[in-house]
Amino acid sequence: MIRRKNPPPQWNPAHLAHEVSFLPGMSVFLGLSSATVVLTAFLLVAGGFLPFVKFTLLAGAVPATLAIVVCVLRWPVFLVYLVFVGVILDQWEGLGFLGIPYLTLTKVWVLLAGAALVARAVAGRGMPPSLLFPTAVLAHLPFSFVCAISALAFAYSFRGAIQWLVAPVFLPIMAILLVQFIPGRESAVRLLKAFVIFSFFPMGVAFLEAILGRNLAGPPENVSLGSMDIFRVAGNFENPNDLVVLFLFCVPLLLAWAFQTPRWSSRLILLLGAFFQCLALLKTYSRSGYISMGFAFFALFLFGRGRLRLVGFLACLMGLATMFYTPDVRDRMLTLVGIRAESAGVSQAIASVNFRKTLAIAAWSEFVDHPFLGIGFGNFGARVKAHSTLILGTTAENTYLQIMAEMGMAGISAFLLFLFFVWKTIETGLGRNRGDPLVEPLFVALAAGFFGFAANSLFDTNLADNLPWVLLAVTVHLIPPEGSRS
Repeated sequence: MIRRKNPPPQWNPAHLAHEVSFLPGMSVFLGLSSATVVLTAFLLVAGGFLPFVKFTLLAGAVPATLAIVVCVLRWPVFLVYLVFVGVILDQWEGLGFLGIPYLTLTKVWVLLAGAALVARAVAGRGMPPSLLFPTAVLAHLPFSFVCAISALAFAYSFRGAIQWLVAPVFLPIMAILLVQFIPGRESAVRLLKAFVIFSFFPMGVAFLEAILGRNLAGPPENVSLGSMDIFRVAGNFENPNDLVVLFLFCVPLLLAWAFQTPRWSSRLILLLGAFFQCLALLKTYSRSGYISMGFAFFALFLFGRGRLRLVGFLACLMGLATMFYTPDVRDRMLTLVGIRAESAGVSQAIASVNFRKTLAIAAWSEFVDHPFLGIGFGNFGARVKAHSTLILGTTAENTYLQIMAEMGMAGISAFLLFLFFVWKTIETGLGRNRGDPLVEPLFVALAAGFFGFAANSLFDTNLADNLPWVLLAVTVHLIPPEGSRS
């Protein structure tokens, strides 16, 4: 074995701020970045592709962008906070005025993360950065590869293929980039608590909608049901079923945080927050949300210990009691087995059940006809016309069935492999965090959220959701190294 007398220094992501602070060439990097933005905007205006108003907005955004870049290079974890905000605000598609398809605020921050990593390599004077590659994230790459090959081989149009490929290819890259900006477990704990606090913005909008009974944000046609016989809460999300995904993680985290804190005043505030979020969940009238939240509460009971297990058990009981003693909720749930009632919204609920049943039958039929490679990633919306002329341009409303229909055994095998490694990551974290009062309750809550999200995927197509991937990047930092004591 050859030993070096002076081994090269190891790069520590936690000390990125100190390395960058004394980098003379960083001003050159920032100058080139801003010049590139201004030059690109000028060329777009000169070519007639960008109106002057948009050019003015872009020019004004340059100083703000530079300030954000400096903050990210000085405090790397700041970028993860920005991504939390981006995930919550993406539903508004606030960047649509730029005219760039598929660009959201979260993607802008992730592109900034990639630029910061390049700057980190430059800052290291040639040292390659020591990047972290979580196993659970890498396990998704085979599925991303299957999606890419399937979309390019079977797509009816190249534009359609690119549209559908954005999520399965971009999301694991996003998670890998975000992992590099989290210094350690203590920072990951603070991030989770900050995420819960940030979530109260859309939750607050949803709660006000529930109290006032009117739409405050988002397209009204998506918030009120098609038959206009019942009002559904969506917050700033376009669809009540999308808002549910945020509830699945935030409610267990609030309960775990309340269990963790020693102060009764803080505990009361957190429990009230969980109550308000559950109230907004009820007013979404999302049956998939009710069922998946039930799975999340059951997972809280299953994975928790002591008082936290009791909290999960009580949450399950309260959920069942609410379902049985709230007429609108009970009658909507009974529509799943074909039972009708006279409550508001039941007629639409029955129509929704029949709609989803048609989609499920169509997806299963396509899988039976094309069992190995499917009909091509992103093509279900077009092929469903052969099964019903009343259904056009839609998803299967079931993640697993859609994968089976579009990519056959190849796709579902790769996706199940990814889910297996996610479960192994969660199982490892549950084992290593036992007895740690700071991390164990929050990790159990995250596990419950992922469990509920997996159940929710039975009722919605969730392949494009950013939120689970952002939280997965935080989750891997909550797991201590093997052999260490919490």
